Amino acid sequence: MQARVDADFATELLEHDAPALGLEGISALVREGLLLLHRRARELTAAAEYEKFYGGQPAPLPDGVIPVDAD
Repeated sequence: MQARVDADFATELLEHDAPALGLEGISALVREGLLLLHRRARELTAAAEYEKFYGGQPAPLPDGVIPVDAD
């Protein structure tokens, strides 16, 4: 897998972001980025499935849970 990244952005990733995240090197940064994309895609897929299943209505609360807007 290959990607082109602007040199200034790559420098910022390596000098600032990687140390803040405890990552070492480009490969670790790329892996972390791909994991984040993967998680986000799964979240969006799950949200779409809930929407489809409940027909646009809010999902029911579990038994015993009081809605936030209840008096």
